[in-house]
Amino acid sequence: MISTEDVVRATGGILLNGDMGVSFTGVSHDTRTIKPGELFVAIKGPRFDGHDFVLEAIENGARGLLVSHWPEEINIFKLHKAISVIKVSDTVKALEDLAAYWRKKLKAKVIAISGTCGKTTTKEILATLLEDYQTFKTPWNWNNLIGLPLTILNTLPEAEFLVLELGTNLPGEIARLTEIASPEVAIFLGSAPSHLEGLGTPENVFKEEIDVFVKAPQAVWVYPYDQKEVKEHVYSLKHKGREISFGFEEGSDLRGRILSVSLKGTRVKISFEGEDYDVEIPLLGRPFVFDTLAALAGALAAGLSLPELLPKLEKLKPAPHRMEVKQAGGIIILDDTYNANPASFKAAAEVLKAIRQEFSRVVAVVGDMKELGEKAPFYHEEVGRVLAQVCDQILAVGEYARDIARGGGEKVNIFSDKEALFSALRSVVNQGSLVFVKGSRAMAMEKIVDWLLEEKT
Repeated sequence: MISTEDVVRATGGILLNGDMGVSFTGVSHDTRTIKPGELFVAIKGPRFDGHDFVLEAIENGARGLLVSHWPEEINIFKLHKAISVIKVSDTVKALEDLAAYWRKKLKAKVIAISGTCGKTTTKEILATLLEDYQTFKTPWNWNNLIGLPLTILNTLPEAEFLVLELGTNLPGEIARLTEIASPEVAIFLGSAPSHLEGLGTPENVFKEEIDVFVKAPQAVWVYPYDQKEVKEHVYSLKHKGREISFGFEEGSDLRGRILSVSLKGTRVKISFEGEDYDVEIPLLGRPFVFDTLAALAGALAAGLSLPELLPKLEKLKPAPHRMEVKQAGGIIILDDTYNANPASFKAAAEVLKAIRQEFSRVVAVVGDMKELGEKAPFYHEEVGRVLAQVCDQILAVGEYARDIARGGGEKVNIFSDKEALFSALRSVVNQGSLVFVKGSRAMAMEKIVDWLLEEKT
């Protein structure tokens, strides 16, 4: 367990109350979910200041408080000596420093995953592959400079593996996250236009996300062989350690060749070190096979063998709202509403193309992609064009619906809100239809899925 002494040493903080010997069962920044015995980190955000909830944290059983100032309305001299209070100048930086300190104490092999698309899916596949070991992983979407430190700090010392997602929307975040995580295995999935409001250009996105390699020279690097830009950049970095490439092209260290795709899953031939294996992956199409290959390569880099990993593949299932197959009466829904960017739309279109012959009609229900900056109209028009090639009809809602229509032409219908869209959707789907639903998190497109399930089941 993390002790008060650990916190003071790691952060350079000042102990205002308590004892160096007081230990904590975990670390939290949320009084709604904090558990008795944990250290509460008071973080000031855009909407709330954790210092306003210090008393609530104490009442909910916090054994320690990491603060940048002490609330005037609370008399610290009346605080029980079993509750440690550590004061620092910046609680977010202190959280990062404490996580980096605790990471060095962990025996677990850390596997860090960076890239625009597929991080969560790759993480979940890796966790399944490593299920026979004591494995911790990033919960929910805790992949930023608050979530990743909290994940590390709530990992037990006896853990054998820790699988971490690294997310970014501003320059320098991947570098700092990688420094904190200090991974033994670094996986880069490639980059695509995303978070352009914070990162500016696709070139900046690439430079930012591949920092997982730049800041982890000690790690085994895992990268997609099929992406020329990635291969060239990896070569230019002159890495002295081990590398494992994965992909679909000949020359990949770990190669996958898709044999067939259906709603039940994807048959793949996997080749590694001169051996071929035919496997069935219960996930849909090329994007999921790509993530599976990345996860397998990551596990190989961590010291496991392919024969012990492949039987685990039959247990795979998509993460919620990521190309998740659902049934509503005689209609099949592909729920891909977790998030959206141009690359993930193109990947989804590949899946639709592979399975469309199974359905009488394919309808796409599409919401905006956010954080694309001034090029947002261009990317939405491109999505409309791509979907029109594989769908019979496209129903679009949001600020950029007209741009989608420019790309998709007569196949696109524009709606002012989700309610109007759903009303129209009722009349265009029938027995044997496939409904694909996708949009950025802010669009809450899962409501369409929920309404369809409620009405048809």
